[in-house]
Amino acid sequence: MTENTTATPQAFKEHIAHLFGTKTVVPFLYAGHVDHDDPAATPTVERMSWPRIKDLHPFTGKPLIAIRLEDDSRVLFAAFDRLACTDTACATCDSIWEDYQSEINAVPEDASISGLMDAGLGDPVVIDARDLPPEAFDESDDSNIEEK
Repeated sequence: MTENTTATPQAFKEHIAHLFGTKTVVPFLYAGHVDHDDPAATPTVERMSWPRIKDLHPFTGKPLIAIRLEDDSRVLFAAFDRLACTDTACATCDSIWEDYQSEINAVPEDASISGLMDAGLGDPVVIDARDLPPEAFDESDDSNIEEK
């Protein structure tokens, strides 16, 4: 798994510049809602914009991109490196595809690796399980215990 660290401004700019003008997708965003192997698991980005550099991912601190997916009227925010082009020979996006493919291979077919979270930006942020801090997976959570 990729380590959750902030990106350099240069890496951010280079990745986004690369994506503009290419067919861009969010790898395996809908996996779990549809089969992992279904092309619908990886939605296509219809539009993207760079809202404000100050908008950062709530857990990783990476710059966010505002996106609108095909056949979805919502605006979502996604970390810049959550987006990839569809060119199978692209050295820039190859590591993103490999990373998410290994993650999706490690979960059951009906499981998801991503979700949406309200982070106070007006539109939801794409959050991956790997973005969450370790305490989010604390199994001692007693929130399911009924009070008497």
